[in-house]
Amino acid sequence: MGPDRTRLEDVPYRPVMLGDHDVLDPYSDYERLREKWGALAPVDIVPGVPAWLVLGYEEAASMLRSEIMFSRDPRNWTYVRHRALPAGLLAVMAPRENAYYVDGPRHRRLRAPIDDAFTTIDETRLRVSVEVACDAILDGLANRGQADLIHDFTVPLCVHLLAELLGLSHSDAQRMSALTRDIYAATDAAVAASEEIMQIMMEHVAAHRLEPGDDLTTAMLEHSAMDNDVEVMTTLAEMFVIAHDAEVAWVAGALHMLLTDDRFAARLYGGRLDVTGAVDEASRIRPPVVNVLPRFARQDCELGGRVVAAGDALIPAIAAANADPALFIDDPLSDAGGRYHLTWGVGPHSCPAQRVASIIGRTAISAVVHRIPQMRLDTAPEDIRMARSLWTRYPAALPVRFTEPLQASRW
Repeated sequence: MGPDRTRLEDVPYRPVMLGDHDVLDPYSDYERLREKWGALAPVDIVPGVPAWLVLGYEEAASMLRSEIMFSRDPRNWTYVRHRALPAGLLAVMAPRENAYYVDGPRHRRLRAPIDDAFTTIDETRLRVSVEVACDAILDGLANRGQADLIHDFTVPLCVHLLAELLGLSHSDAQRMSALTRDIYAATDAAVAASEEIMQIMMEHVAAHRLEPGDDLTTAMLEHSAMDNDVEVMTTLAEMFVIAHDAEVAWVAGALHMLLTDDRFAARLYGGRLDVTGAVDEASRIRPPVVNVLPRFARQDCELGGRVVAAGDALIPAIAAANADPALFIDDPLSDAGGRYHLTWGVGPHSCPAQRVASIIGRTAISAVVHRIPQMRLDTAPEDIRMARSLWTRYPAALPVRFTEPLQASRW
């Protein structure tokens, strides 16, 4: 029997990933889609904008590795060529002049400054900066007895660290944090938010031209592969938006697991799992980026038993791929599924900041575990609402209560 040749647009009743009120749950809805459709499921990103949701590990990995068949450049997408995207999606999916949105030699030229900039980061200094920032934030919560670990800890920590890494003022970083949430919610406000971020970054780059600093912005400006300040500006804006959402999701997701998964918490607090192992396990089971930005078929091809048409969008569902039953064998002593995951991506567009993100995430979780060992969730687990996003999944709020005084800092 040959591949299914049904055109994406001809599939009736496609489930909507991001509707007026709800977002598909990658840990329940995606498994139902896998049972019905297999490795590729037809969905609407938003109503009227179809895509293939790639649920299989092998299919997602092979697609991410092949920029010859599957482009990251939205100009290869039928809905961009025909100017058929709603405004809310344009803030994330419109073509841009940076490494995240191009392929081939141009991608390699624009990716080199990013990779080189991250290699200049002093990891010991970064770890100390994270420790100091965590302690300052937690000290401010010490006498309250309660906190929202998203708004009171995770978001302020990520804003502070991104401001420090990029040389941004704290007020600009705070504003960009709020704008990032608007962009990922894909509402009509997303376009204005994206434009405001570019304005902030344009002024930031111009200021650094006059007064360089010891930060990633200066490293980008001084890199020979950057042809002009527009490339620097768009690259830095993308770095902030992606890093902010992913790091918040990673720290928040691990804390969410700690507070709602008794077995996970018992393994960590009982000493059977150290913080590094716990954070790594959380990032595999609940990856901070549940879906990565789409790839676009350059020509008609076959993937996962289906014919994909040139110009179709394909969204790699990282959460589903990591949980693909094909990865797991019937052996209780095997950790094969744990070794094969796409949390950090693969191929040309894999995450350039894995080491930096890992240091931040592990240090932040370690600080919370050490200093608030007796915290408990201050709401029913089923009442926790997720932030509205196509790409990441984490609690919009995570209220906790702690009756014991915070432990002293270890640093």
